[in-house]
Amino acid sequence: MTKNSASALIVARPGPLRDGLQALMTAIPQIEAVREMDDVSSALRVVFERSPALVLLDSNLAGGEVWMTVRRARARWPQARCIFLADNVQQHQEAEAAGVDAVLLKGFPAAKLIATIVRLLPQQRACQGRIAPACPVRPRS
Repeated sequence: MTKNSASALIVARPGPLRDGLQALMTAIPQIEAVREMDDVSSALRVVFERSPALVLLDSNLAGGEVWMTVRRARARWPQARCIFLADNVQQHQEAEAAGVDAVLLKGFPAAKLIATIVRLLPQQRACQGRIAPACPVRPRS
């Protein structure tokens, strides 16, 4: 990865949603590497080993276990930004209580997800285990 790029982790079951998220995230200039996991225990291991700058969690994997996972990941790697994709208002509230950085109710436009990611990673980059200022976002050629 380059100095101004970040890694991301998508935690969702295989299928059209995960494929679409992968395509969207690879189009964002700040994100150079995107990994995919389909269960929260594997995702937690990746967070501990790889320290991604962004974690995107789908509610289809939610349950009591996901909130504990979010809290453990935040305690271990607080610099990582976490976006939760909720099916309903109750999940939205649970996600906020667990400490995620952003919650989007499913059915959101792709532009809203991109704007949320850009807002969370606007001028940040991974740098020796810390988030540090970087160059502004610029369109890919």
